[in-house]
Amino acid sequence: MPIIKSQADSLKNKGMELQIFPILGKSFGGYLKNIPKLRKQIITLKPDIIHSHYSFCGFVASLTSKNIPIVVSLMGSDTHHSKLMKLIIKLFSDYRWRKTIVKSEDMKIRLGLKNASVLPNGVDLNLFKPLNKRECRQKLDWDLNQKYLLFASDPDREEKNFALAKAAINRIKINPIELKIVYNIEHSQMPFYLNASDVLLLTSKWEGSPNIVKEAMACNIPVVSTKVGDIEYLFGDTEGYYYTDPDSNKLAEKINYVLDNDIKPNGRQRIIDLKLDSESIADKLIQLYEEVLSK
Repeated sequence: MPIIKSQADSLKNKGMELQIFPILGKSFGGYLKNIPKLRKQIITLKPDIIHSHYSFCGFVASLTSKNIPIVVSLMGSDTHHSKLMKLIIKLFSDYRWRKTIVKSEDMKIRLGLKNASVLPNGVDLNLFKPLNKRECRQKLDWDLNQKYLLFASDPDREEKNFALAKAAINRIKINPIELKIVYNIEHSQMPFYLNASDVLLLTSKWEGSPNIVKEAMACNIPVVSTKVGDIEYLFGDTEGYYYTDPDSNKLAEKINYVLDNDIKPNGRQRIIDLKLDSESIADKLIQLYEEVLSK
C-alpha cells in the first residue's frame, strides 16, 4: 500500500535498513499461509524489530517469531471488527506485541487500548505540494472552466459511503460541476488530481487518520468531510477545511460555501505545524523503536 511504502521510504531516508514483506492472501487462513516464507526471511535477515501493519499481519508476525520485538500499527478498519476480534486484538496488544500504534485518539478509545501510541502516517511534502491548477488540468485533459469535486476512493467500498457523495453533489447549486472518482492509480500521480480539483470530498463512515485528506491539505486544496477519525484535529479552525455530520444537505452547504467564496486555504502550513510530514513522523517512529529495544 502507498502509505506503508511511503513510511518505509521515509525511514530509509533516515538511514534505517529495512525489508518489506507483503502478506498475500484473503481471510485469516490465507494470511497463515505466509508464515513459512516470513519465518525464512526472518531467519535470513535477523531483524531487530518486526513492524506489522493491520491486526491480521500482527497476528501472523506473532505466530512466526517468538523472540523479536513486534510493533503493530492498527489502521482505521481495525476498529470495525467484531467484538470477539477486538478482544483478540486487545489480548495481543497487552501480552504479545511490544508496542501498538493507532492512528488517532478515536481509534484508541474505540479499541480500548490505553497503552497504545497515537502516531498517524505522515505526508511526503516533496511529493504533495501546490501545483498550477491549469497545468494539472491540461495534463489530465480536464475542462479548464468546470468545477470538479474529487472522490479519491473505490466507490464499491461500503465504508467510503459513495451514496452519500452522490446525494451531496445533487444538492450543490453551482454548475457546471462534476464528481471525479479516482482510485487505484500510481501514488506519484495523485498530486496532479488533487491540484486539478476544486474540493476533495470525503464521505467515509469511518477512518483512522485519512492520508488523502492530509495529502490534499499539503497541496492547499480545500476539503469537505464527514466527521471521522482525526478530522477534527487535522482541520482545527483552518480556513477551507470543513467537516459535518453524514448529511447530504450539510455536506452540500459546505461545498457550496467553498465554491462561492474566494478561499485561500493553507492546509500545508497546518500539516507542518502539526508535524505530520513524513520526516517528522519517521523521527517519532525511530524514537519508538529505540524505546522498544531499550526494554
